[in-house]
Amino acid sequence: MIRVKHFLDTPEPDDGHRLWIESIGLTRDLQQLCDVHHVLPHLGPPMKLWLWFNHHPEGYEYFRGQYHQHLASGAYREALQELANAAMKENFTLLHGGDNPQQNTATALHEFISELQAYSPRD
Repeated sequence: MIRVKHFLDTPEPDDGHRLWIESIGLTRDLQQLCDVHHVLPHLGPPMKLWLWFNHHPEGYEYFRGQYHQHLASGAYREALQELANAAMKENFTLLHGGDNPQQNTATALHEFISELQAYSPRD
């Protein structure tokens, strides 16, 4: 299962692997404080798109569409499919730094991965 949380939300035992997926890195101190297991900025949106969304938070639909297009044709599509497959059996938490809990980088990535799960083998 995949869930989405703000990186400052209290870690819970059932979070599983906690993945930071914003386009900017995270200091080691914050990584430890927030119990971040993996820092994966390469799965975030291109920096130009990420900056645009930070200045235009009302443009989530555009941001999400552009980000999904980037993910679908990007170098990490296969890795995201593997994450979608693994999430059928393990817990993962996508961590974001956005102000809006419903419209942020992690929710957009979660939606993309959820669509990929339709192609995941069922045991």
